[in-house]
Amino acid sequence: MNALIRLFALALCTCLLQACGGGADTPAPQPPARLVGEVFSTGAEISSSALRTNAGYSGNPSTSRAIQAAGRQNILDLLFMLHPAEGTDALIAPDAEQQLVAYARAHGDLLTPGIRVLVQDEIFWQLCQGCATPAYLQAKLEALQTAVRLVRRHIPQASVGITVTPYAVFEHPLVQDYLPRAIALVDWVGTDPYWLGDPRLIDRLHDWSATFPAMAQQAHPGVETWFIAQAFKFPDWDGATFDAFIARQLAYAEGYDHILFFGWQFASELGSQTQGQHFPPQTKALYAKYLK
Repeated sequence: MNALIRLFALALCTCLLQACGGGADTPAPQPPARLVGEVFSTGAEISSSALRTNAGYSGNPSTSRAIQAAGRQNILDLLFMLHPAEGTDALIAPDAEQQLVAYARAHGDLLTPGIRVLVQDEIFWQLCQGCATPAYLQAKLEALQTAVRLVRRHIPQASVGITVTPYAVFEHPLVQDYLPRAIALVDWVGTDPYWLGDPRLIDRLHDWSATFPAMAQQAHPGVETWFIAQAFKFPDWDGATFDAFIARQLAYAEGYDHILFFGWQFASELGSQTQGQHFPPQTKALYAKYLK
């Protein structure tokens, strides 16, 4: 009888330990780390940046290798698939699959499990003249579907994403009907609600940033959301207006899964004078959470 009692007590203790998460074999699941990234142009920018990052985006494979070597999570640029020759209205590059296969062969070292890849930047914006029609927007959607299908065929370990600019909807209201369908096709979606100097759009940009995560989740439950934070400013913009705008935008960024900064050291065609690294101290202070 005593042996049976001891056996029962041992079994009860074991069950209680498991229920409470005890024991070395049942560690509590950890939430995924929030990624803080920067758009990099060169590998040298990784060490020179004043931002604390654990991720990086680049369109240059050598820079992507430097991001990887620095222990950061890569976001890779596959924009060649949906960026045909300038001046054409083609929706997908005619050799998109061949380019993708060649990329996968040349850069397999970057294609780690779960690697994030961007196939379309600012979808539905800057449409050809007169192209904001249901037929053309549907064709753009089908082109995206083709690109996503090709990536999943040739790089099945990849997490496929797009970015969305609010200006696509501001300039073409019909686009609003197609955004959920585009988001439903991908694994992650970023948005870049940049202020471009027009004070009349500030409230609309704030509304967009505040509501985008819910819209994305409604379109595709579980989709990963990225806030692409503005880190550039033209010298002739009003500094106080810009600072107030950025302060609210960075607060909205807390409602997204991850954040990616554009413009701190590299501002593409915008020029070096716009870069965040040249901001006055009071503006830099708004980014304090992300500064080294």
